[in-house]
Amino acid sequence: MKSRKIRKGYLSSAACIAGSVVLYLLLTWQASGSGYIDEAGVIGRGDYGSAASEYQLMVEGLAEEEVPITVTVNARVYTQEEAHRAFSEVMDTIEDRILGANDSLMEVQSDLKLVTRIAELGIKIRWYSSDTGIMDTSGKLLEEVEEETELILSAELLTEIRGEASLDGDVDNRTEKKQYREYYEIPIRVIPPEKTVDEQRLSDFLAVVSAQEDEQRINGTFQLPIEYEGHILRYSGREGDDYRAILLIGILAAILLAVRGQSQEKEKRKKREKELSLDYSDMLSKFVVLSGAGLTARNVWERMVKDYAEARAAGRQEQRAVYEEMDQACRQMRNGVSEQEAYRAFGRRCSLPCYLKLSSLLEQNCRSGTKNLREILQMEMTDALEERKNLARRLGEEAGTKLLLPLFLMLGIIMVMIMVPAMMAMG
Repeated sequence: MKSRKIRKGYLSSAACIAGSVVLYLLLTWQASGSGYIDEAGVIGRGDYGSAASEYQLMVEGLAEEEVPITVTVNARVYTQEEAHRAFSEVMDTIEDRILGANDSLMEVQSDLKLVTRIAELGIKIRWYSSDTGIMDTSGKLLEEVEEETELILSAELLTEIRGEASLDGDVDNRTEKKQYREYYEIPIRVIPPEKTVDEQRLSDFLAVVSAQEDEQRINGTFQLPIEYEGHILRYSGREGDDYRAILLIGILAAILLAVRGQSQEKEKRKKREKELSLDYSDMLSKFVVLSGAGLTARNVWERMVKDYAEARAAGRQEQRAVYEEMDQACRQMRNGVSEQEAYRAFGRRCSLPCYLKLSSLLEQNCRSGTKNLREILQMEMTDALEERKNLARRLGEEAGTKLLLPLFLMLGIIMVMIMVPAMMAMG
């Protein structure tokens, strides 16, 4: 046990040291300016459309000592001519970007993949469809066409460009960013999906059925075609869905509930045994004290149950299993059960070796009137106190082991909270 505690202490110490080393290296790397600024004071900008970055710098020469400053560097922006060229390049490759599973924009049979952002160029795209009943602005086909249909997709390309704005009353100019956009139209042709021979035949047959149903609406019944393309047709009602899976789900649920009930019962029994073990020394010490006042074992037993009931009624005592079992033994004795049998039944219900030993001592006292019962119980109390110390120590070790996982989770969360802003600032 001692070596296990030592190993666990070593592991905790090693984890703390490893975490501190990682945090130190991360913060040192973040604080170092060598990764994003050179000796000439040049800082690289982010790509088009990326977020602005903040840098913590030290400036020498502004004052007698170095001065810390924060510099915000925005992402690179286009000039109007550069934006136009970038838009043209995008439109040259737009078909490959949005085709999806189709062969070409003139043979569209499935949904298009209309991209709304080209991150590497910092360009956003808004889409508009000339017929939203067939295709929506996300490129999804809303209905299956029966014949070739042409429509127009309009693409609005947007990006930020540099603009010039004059300040009133000042000869200097400052630059500002503004939105630049261009519109393009892309013709597409939506065609019916290809069908197999059987699918086409079924489609034609359903069209015939629909036409005959419309003709027979004046009748009280509907006569389905009995012949089609030279083949005699026979009809039957479709079988209902197979619900046997519900039976399987019910059986599995019953098994899981049974296993869950057994697990809960086992956990409840384990909790009760732990409570009985912790309360044994306390109960035994009260028994020894009261027996020293000259009371018989039965009177001591009844006095302890009475004190417990009064404390429970006053709200000073929670329900404890050992005293509930003692109360049941008292009721048995009042109902005519012999004192020996009541003690024996008490030991069996508690089922722990210490309680079985106590019930055996009390039975022996009833039979032969043991004179040194108090001394025997005092020795038993000493052993019980030592056992309680060992149990408390084990429970403390188990609690410490259970706390390791939350501690490591907290360490991971703290590292993420530090690393994410650092990576965003470096990006």
